[in-house]
Amino acid sequence: MESDSDVLLAHRLVDLSDELALRYFQQDVPSQEKADGSPVSEADLAVEKAMLEVLAAERPRDSVLSEESGADERGKLSVAPRRWILDPIDGTVPFLAGRRAWGTHVALEVDGELRIGVVSRPTEGKRWWARHCSGAYASTADSPLSTARRVRIPATVTALRRARVGGFLFPGSPVEAIRDRMCWVGESPVSLVADLLEGRVDAVIDEGGHVWDRAPAALLVQEAGGHVDDLRGGRRIDQPWLVYTAHGIARELTGLLKNTVG
Repeated sequence: MESDSDVLLAHRLVDLSDELALRYFQQDVPSQEKADGSPVSEADLAVEKAMLEVLAAERPRDSVLSEESGADERGKLSVAPRRWILDPIDGTVPFLAGRRAWGTHVALEVDGELRIGVVSRPTEGKRWWARHCSGAYASTADSPLSTARRVRIPATVTALRRARVGGFLFPGSPVEAIRDRMCWVGESPVSLVADLLEGRVDAVIDEGGHVWDRAPAALLVQEAGGHVDDLRGGRRIDQPWLVYTAHGIARELTGLLKNTVG
């Protein structure tokens, strides 16, 4: 089970990563292309190294899954009950381009269930965090643990054609053929998931995202009263598709997507 100290540690990891990443932001940062074609920069690696060092010192029995280094079981059983999931710099492309849509993702999974999730946007001085069965909150870098502003996704009972929908899609995605059936908003200048949490969009479609991209977002949406669907009858974050929606359009949107993507 997670503890209050785990919540504190998750925020400390985000504090550390945000501070370090901002030192590199809008600088000439060396980068290279990974096997999947995505970039990894010197900043990604430095941030990840710092986060892993903290976890090795403070949670030596826990396993870790991090974007750049993969799974680190620290010599433990692969079925370790507690796993930290890290994306040191989510949004490396906008980070390297000097745009704002990047930050850190931290989640803690216990016995296969997401228990803590934090998403930050350092250029805005903001973060969104959640704890299982305790709600989702928007806070600032100055008061990261504040629960003064709880976020709740509006029910949004409306026809899909009027719903504001954004997404992370591959080129040639089958969703492109149905985007005219909704108010497609495309990308966000800061965070589509945060836009959903705060009522600026009604749904987010994620095609082919990784576990470290999705883990904190999935918990945040659930704790904010939204709907998470993997289009296969569950909420698994390791499937090809994941959809976050306000409940009012969940059935119509997920039904359309299931018929479209197969």
